[in-house]
Amino acid sequence: MKGISVKKLKLITSVGTLKQAITLHKSNLDRTIFHQRDEILEETDHNKEFLTRPTLEDSDDQELQNSLEELLSEFDEKCVARGEDSIVFYTTSIGGVRKTFEDCRKVRFLLENHKVSFRERDVSMDCEFKEELWKLLGKKVTPPRLFIKSRYIGGAEEVVALNENGKLKRLLEGISSVARSQRCDRCENERFLMCWNCNGRSRVVVDDGMWKRCKECNENGLVKCVFCT
Repeated sequence: MKGISVKKLKLITSVGTLKQAITLHKSNLDRTIFHQRDEILEETDHNKEFLTRPTLEDSDDQELQNSLEELLSEFDEKCVARGEDSIVFYTTSIGGVRKTFEDCRKVRFLLENHKVSFRERDVSMDCEFKEELWKLLGKKVTPPRLFIKSRYIGGAEEVVALNENGKLKRLLEGISSVARSQRCDRCENERFLMCWNCNGRSRVVVDDGMWKRCKECNENGLVKCVFCT
């Protein structure tokens, strides 16, 4: 009987020791978990601070943007249709006046050499372009005339001078680039399409058999290509 009591006492003692061991283990485990959690939170805060900290590259980009805006501010702002973030180039394809024709070729060559996309508006192919240009500048002028991001850059002399001093390249920053060989899928870089309504005649026959001016095209029986003008 006495032996049984001793065994029970030892068992109770062992169970008590086991409970204490389990409690101690849980306590140590909780401390470890809380410690790891604090380390993770501390590392996360550090990463957040690092990510939000302005880098040298971001600072350089901001300086370049400010420099570009300052350069653009030197030129008169004009409300050019579809020219807010693009290049609009008023030109002529008629070589009647040699100097005008050659000046247009110079400006086009420079733009193509910088491999930027631009909207070419031929005043000899559509009188609306000519009137639009005259209205923008408030007087009758001859092409070429260049606008970048709705800023009037000037004619051939101004554009060539800007190219020589490196400012033209800076003005063209942010303009979408294009391969020199890339062509418009709609007009093959002709900037115009034949009118579908009059087949290029610029006139249509009305009910009484009389000819009437076509309302869908310009005086040359052409419609503007909306993709590249």
